Amino acid sequence: MKKWIPLFFSAVVGFVVVTLLLNNFTLDFTKHGSTIAIIFLVIIFILLVISVVLYRQIRNLNRKEVYGDDEDVVDSLIYKKFTDYSFLVQSSLTLSLLALSTSVTITEQVFLTVLAILFLLFSYLLSMLISHLTQLLYPERNLPRFSDKNYAEKLLEASDEGERHVMLIGFYKSYNLMSIALVLGILLSTIYSISSGESQLFSIIVMGSVLLLVHGKYCLSIRNK
Repeated sequence: MKKWIPLFFSAVVGFVVVTLLLNNFTLDFTKHGSTIAIIFLVIIFILLVISVVLYRQIRNLNRKEVYGDDEDVVDSLIYKKFTDYSFLVQSSLTLSLLALSTSVTITEQVFLTVLAILFLLFSYLLSMLISHLTQLLYPERNLPRFSDKNYAEKLLEASDEGERHVMLIGFYKSYNLMSIALVLGILLSTIYSISSGESQLFSIIVMGSVLLLVHGKYCLSIRNK
């Protein structure tokens, strides 16, 4: 049953897209560039505020002295908050890049561009704190820094078997999701080119190149083992 769900979803999406194209539906994001940039910036601001709050909560929980079963509860809570913090920071970093690109290429408004740059810098600073938090939470472990050469291999070596299992599952799922997302991105860019009359060939080539690099890197990694 599960294998039919993606096929059904794809069929519905395809039907909707074809119907819209046959009815001369057009997409023109240039008319709403300022609105899109502002929406991005508002979302980024919310994510950054929540990230700062999570950072403070993680540090406070780490300083808290607990014993017995409470220690396991606190450790689990810290891990979840740290994961949430990492996700929100990376999301704000990505959205900041999108906001900056939108403001530069579409709106050309200096205020939005400057604000996007400030959010991008702040997001980057928060992302640098991920490594600091990792060292703070696990001082007894020889964990590598992001700047270290062969960071991925060193991180796996410093992790126990259970942690490696969880990470490898997450990495493989992310790899599959990225492959699917890039293919959908190419298809949507093609549809946008047809509906708007504005060629997205460069973006399509870039996404196709990234897809080839991702598949090539993965295949070479497992082939050489």
